[in-house]
Amino acid sequence: MKIHEIEKCLQEVIKECHHLNIPISKQIDPKIRINKRAKSRFAACMKDKRFQDPVFVIEIGNALLEIDEKKVRSILAHEVLHTCYGCNNHGRVWKAYAYKMNRTYGYQIKTTASYEELGLAKPDKTIRYRYVIVCKKCSKKFYRQKRSKLITNLSQYRCQCGGKLECRNLDQESEA
Repeated sequence: MKIHEIEKCLQEVIKECHHLNIPISKQIDPKIRINKRAKSRFAACMKDKRFQDPVFVIEIGNALLEIDEKKVRSILAHEVLHTCYGCNNHGRVWKAYAYKMNRTYGYQIKTTASYEELGLAKPDKTIRYRYVIVCKKCSKKFYRQKRSKLITNLSQYRCQCGGKLECRNLDQESEA
């Protein structure tokens, strides 16, 4: 689906909530944000407090662009229900509204969703280390994902055995 199609679905879900007299917030941003880095969640509903009256913003992960409309609507409805007073969690009131939406519109709103349920392949969550620090004395190795003080100021650090440390960039080694 395209982002404008998802935003249209959001407006339809909002209308459905109004039709069922579910007291959702009047301050929901019609523009959906895409979080390209999101891997462990499909969507989120957050308050943007930069405004005098907080506006709820719905953010989706890239995975939602790959699933069918009915599943997208269920996830959007899940997030819209979080805008109701007392529904910032998945408590009794939120569950009652979700049940009402499921029963009336055939959604499958749940507290969580999995990649398998949405028909998606699970993303690769393998940790990719960019650096390895090696002790010149005992050969102990320390792996790091990011450039840190240890990487940039290596001469200020020692191994637990007292040995000097050496840094290798694994990105450069894999290119060679």
